[in-house]
Amino acid sequence: MSAKADLLETRFRLNMSRISGLVRLLSSHEALKPSAVFGTSSGARADILRSIVVFLHTTFEVALRSHLPKPNRSLSFYSRTDLDKALKLSGIDAPPFRFLYPPLTQLAKRRQRIVHEADLSGNEPNDWSIADDWQLIMWLLAVPTFYYQLRISLHAASMVERPMYEKLRAAMANHVAFGKQLLAFPAVSRELRLQALQETVVTLESIISTLHLDPRAFTADSGKGAVPSPNHC
Repeated sequence: MSAKADLLETRFRLNMSRISGLVRLLSSHEALKPSAVFGTSSGARADILRSIVVFLHTTFEVALRSHLPKPNRSLSFYSRTDLDKALKLSGIDAPPFRFLYPPLTQLAKRRQRIVHEADLSGNEPNDWSIADDWQLIMWLLAVPTFYYQLRISLHAASMVERPMYEKLRAAMANHVAFGKQLLAFPAVSRELRLQALQETVVTLESIISTLHLDPRAFTADSGKGAVPSPNHC
């Protein structure tokens, strides 16, 4: 592996470790826990969540920009066309990445809103909602999935990274199913709500189990491939 590839991997893992630390802080510090399961977050908790968004987008952007043949600061990543162009300039086949375009472009736009517009709605600060929680979890899954696909496309993926990529893809699909269950829940009749909640729990458990990867099953790169656990957001 080249020195450049080693540096990129170090940066990616360090940033993901920092993100994991912020996620753990939210779940372990009593003053930072949400007031209700389906409530909103405000104050320091909401700002930490916004910081995670900025870290995630930076991690993704560094991974993509690092493969451009020459620096191009004018290149942005707010649309499918932007991402196609960046991958093409990098000599990387775009189709394997396209299922990731929706969450990655949404991440870029939210980062823009946080950094340049103070995450305001009009003149009022936005509270962090359950919909934002769902979106953040998707981004926590999408960014490492993009990174592992990048490694696979460059024929640099390790023994752990390839199966972790597949697990992340499955977790993203299950997370979409979870979102649809949440949206449908208000319309569920009272007598069927317990069953609907049980089905939602099964979906959540499938996301968590999908992300489990025992590094002892591998002789090399043991312990690599971890991502922040989505049940901590």
